Amino acid sequence: MASINLNVQGISSASCIQVITKSLESLSDISSIHVDWESGRVQVLRLNTESSDIIHLLNQAGYHASLDLDEQ
Repeated sequence: MASINLNVQGISSASCIQVITKSLESLSDISSIHVDWESGRVQVLRLNTESSDIIHLLNQAGYHASLDLDEQ
């Protein structure tokens, strides 16, 4: 299981957690999604280390996502 940590800009309220979670649940190999809206960090546990599809989905949902290189 790989832990992918992201910085996500544009998370402004708790309702954003639902939008982000729903967007990422479309990926079948994700087992856990943790969104900390106060810090703007999202942690995803998945079977592989691929992150570009996660970043793409978050960008499509209206957020600006990037890998949190400090947490890798």
